[in-house]
Amino acid sequence: MSISNYKLQTNVRLHPVVLFQIISSYERRSKSTTMAVGTLLGRRDKGSDVIEITNSFTVQHKEHTVGDVEQFKLDTQYASEMYELNQITYPQEKILGWYGTGKCLSRSAAAMHAFYSRECGDFQPLHLLVDTTLRGGRMTTRLYCGVMLGVPGGTKGLMFTELPLFTIDTEGDESIALRTMQKYALNTTKHVGRMLPELVHVVDSLRELGVKLDLVLRYINDVLERKRRPDNSVGRALHDALTSVPMLDTESFRLMFNANVRDMLLSITLSTMIKTQMQLTEKLSCLPDY
Repeated sequence: MSISNYKLQTNVRLHPVVLFQIISSYERRSKSTTMAVGTLLGRRDKGSDVIEITNSFTVQHKEHTVGDVEQFKLDTQYASEMYELNQITYPQEKILGWYGTGKCLSRSAAAMHAFYSRECGDFQPLHLLVDTTLRGGRMTTRLYCGVMLGVPGGTKGLMFTELPLFTIDTEGDESIALRTMQKYALNTTKHVGRMLPELVHVVDSLRELGVKLDLVLRYINDVLERKRRPDNSVGRALHDALTSVPMLDTESFRLMFNANVRDMLLSITLSTMIKTQMQLTEKLSCLPDY
């Protein structure tokens, strides 16, 4: 195999939940192991240069040292069974490679590459390296792929090269959780782990939206008063944002809002009933038999 599967324009997007899964796997590792390894799952289209790493799971392994030689044994059967179970729930996620923790590539990387090359099929496996030692006060992440070296008919070797354009995708619902965690991390006076009510988050979001709207209004007024030179890209972005909002009259908006509120209340009621039923079932199962 060669590096032809990946282009310089390849954009690898890593969802934040994968990093949390890797950290949890490292913290829960066996005392006999020094690192955590697992399988990377995600989506990769043949006609697109975008690769999304959306999920992962830990794979059990054993580490032994015989003299000066480190031996690494991966539980391949466990990895296959976990992937089959994941396919039942998320059939769109395929194996993209594997992850490992540490500050540098381990000696077992070649053996891991050989195993995941068979699992990935026509594509090369990716190797995500997460530095859990927190060197420099931050957790660095690097992405590698294997490149075969050598001459035809001669000895061949494997070299891991780092892939560029590695971005972390923080769009969608995950960005809300990340912003909340960042707020608690920067403000040490608040209680760690204490989540505020949903209404407080709504008020904070509306306050941030008001600040951004004030900024847009100041820019528009400065352009109209010829205090600032207009920017075509900003104008097009504002036009797209305004045209994306549907034009509704007051009565239509009221009906739509009330319908959504009723649906939300119905969902809350059903979830509360299910929670109560589970609690009753748990208590009944603990009753002694007479």
